[in-house]
Amino acid sequence: MKMFAIARRRTDKDSAEFAKHGDAEWRKAFSFVVDGFSREIYSMANGAGAVMVIEADSVEQAEARFSDLPFVQNGLLDIEIIPVTAYRGFTLALGG
Repeated sequence: MKMFAIARRRTDKDSAEFAKHGDAEWRKAFSFVVDGFSREIYSMANGAGAVMVIEADSVEQAEARFSDLPFVQNGLLDIEIIPVTAYRGFTLALGG
């Protein structure tokens, strides 16, 4: 199942905390790409977090994967997971 994940940095956390866990975070995020969990990953232009296109069997499975991120384990990120399907407007346009 395809999903979008929006990972927002907690604004009440000190930048030193992010720096402390940064190397471990990017390594784990890279492993998500390598194993196919994350299909695409983008930084927010304002530096407030990241947006990902992910593949998982369920929202619960995606949440479990994200719980392995150092930023999540240390309370530095809030992650919203949004399951998506094909745009229904195309089906309607084709008479479906």
